[in-house]
Amino acid sequence: MKNNPFLYLSVIVLASLSGTAHAQDSSYHPALIDNFNLSVGAFRSDQAFKLGAEGHELEGKEINFNQSVGVDKSNIIGNLELSWKFGKGRKWHIAGQYFSNNASGDATLREDVEWQDVTFPKGSFVEAGVQFDIIRVFVGRSFIKNERQNFGVGLGIHDLDVSAYIGGEGLIGAESTGYQRYDAKFNQPLPNLGAWYDYSPARKWLIHTRVDWIGADIDEYDGSLWNVNVGVNYQPWRNVGLDLSYEFFRLNGIVDKSSWYGGLKMSYSGPVLSVTANW
Repeated sequence: MKNNPFLYLSVIVLASLSGTAHAQDSSYHPALIDNFNLSVGAFRSDQAFKLGAEGHELEGKEINFNQSVGVDKSNIIGNLELSWKFGKGRKWHIAGQYFSNNASGDATLREDVEWQDVTFPKGSFVEAGVQFDIIRVFVGRSFIKNERQNFGVGLGIHDLDVSAYIGGEGLIGAESTGYQRYDAKFNQPLPNLGAWYDYSPARKWLIHTRVDWIGADIDEYDGSLWNVNVGVNYQPWRNVGLDLSYEFFRLNGIVDKSSWYGGLKMSYSGPVLSVTANW
């Protein structure tokens, strides 16, 4: 994961809150009544990439980057989330999420691979990688809200920055390229619909879930996006707790840009262990 100033800021905030008290209290989880909620965690992700960058031939075959070119099937990803409740009755909600992943690998090809109008022949050695950065911003309103539960819906945006490459000695026609690295990349903000529900069965426990979805043809991207999280939070201290959740993220579509022309299927899924703070 890239060095991120927000991550260091989050650690400082968590440390400063670990021993603080709060004047307002509740019989249920305090995250439901506090204004701010922060989560800093590690995401143990199983990841799958099927990508096509066919140059001028959109009908080319998508490449399984995990199986065909040896890109990592799992990784540990940092995950940062922050939310703010405001307005009358704290019914308005702004949330943000950031995570980044850099997966790479190499392989001796068991079949020909076509990428960016270049053919990498069976038996050749290639290196490959996928870089993915996401910033999620969400604004919503609660329609059921009390000290025990919180349900709301809203609109958001996922700003996606995706790049992938294959490097090796390829062929254009019958001519060898020598060793070259061929990159494809795109950036696309995608609007989405979303909903969340939090429920506290007891003072120290919170069950939470959220869902984001979009399926549309927007600018140079035609496809869908899912971002789902469900988990449980245990809070032994007034302002600091521990959270275990399951994250599922999937992107499936076709990109039509000069820097990337082809299919895109990406998924990340797995447990997230986090330290949380609310105040």
